[in-house]
Formats: sequence, structure tokens, C-alpha cells
Amino acid sequence: MLQKSYHTKTSDLISQFIQTKMDCGFTAGELSAFLKENGVNVNKTTVYRNLDKMTESGKLLKHKSMISDSFVYQNAEEENNCAEHIHFQCCKCGSVIHLSDKNTTRYLKTLSKELGVQINLNLSSLNGICPRCRRKIQKS
Repeated sequence: MLQKSYHTKTSDLISQFIQTKMDCGFTAGELSAFLKENGVNVNKTTVYRNLDKMTESGKLLKHKSMISDSFVYQNAEEENNCAEHIHFQCCKCGSVIHLSDKNTTRYLKTLSKELGVQINLNLSSLNGICPRCRRKIQKS
């Protein structure tokens, strides 16, 4: 039996928030703060339940944050299969960039073959500072 999907003020605001974060990651705490600022006071369990449902359905990606003990969520609507490419995660804002270009993919396949290893691309990431954070640093 299919579970019925309900549109509530909370779910509409969550969708609105995610649309504003198309090019960067966000935490559950940031989402909670946004909901509170917009007059919706929900507990953390509700926020995490909504994020988990969206992650399970493939609408969001979930990555361990490089800057805290939390997770970073990111819109997955425009992404291809994450098991086929490596990721770049910003150490400043936590955003994730999908490195799905042909050169990176070819290099990883060659590296796997030469070392005789099987790389789990879905869990693999390079870390550094994204272009947006670099621009912020340069302006300072």
C-alpha cells in the first residue's frame, strides 16, 4: 500500500528552504531555524524525519560534515548516480560538488585497476574550499 503524501505548511516551507539551497549544503539546525523564523515551531524529530524521508526518496543527498559532527544535506534533483563519481566537500560551508567529469572518472578507474582496489565512490570525497567560500575569503 502506498503511503499518502500530505502537504502541510511545514512540508511546504521545507521545500521552499531546500530550493534556496540548490547550490550549497545545509544542516538540520539551519532548517529548524528557518522554520522557526517562518512561524513553524517543530521538534527536531520532525525535522529529521522529513530529511530522512527526502534522503530515502532520492530528493536529498546526505553527507557527513567536515566541519562538525552533524550531517550536511543537499538537493539531489539535478544529480546523477552518486555511485559513479567522486565528490568534493567544502571544509568551510560543507557543500558537496559532484566531480562527474570524464577525466576524474577515467583517473579513478585507472587507479582502481592499477592498485587492485575497489573504490566506493558514493562514500569518497576530496576536501578543500569551494569557489564561493574562496571568493568570500578573498573579499575579506
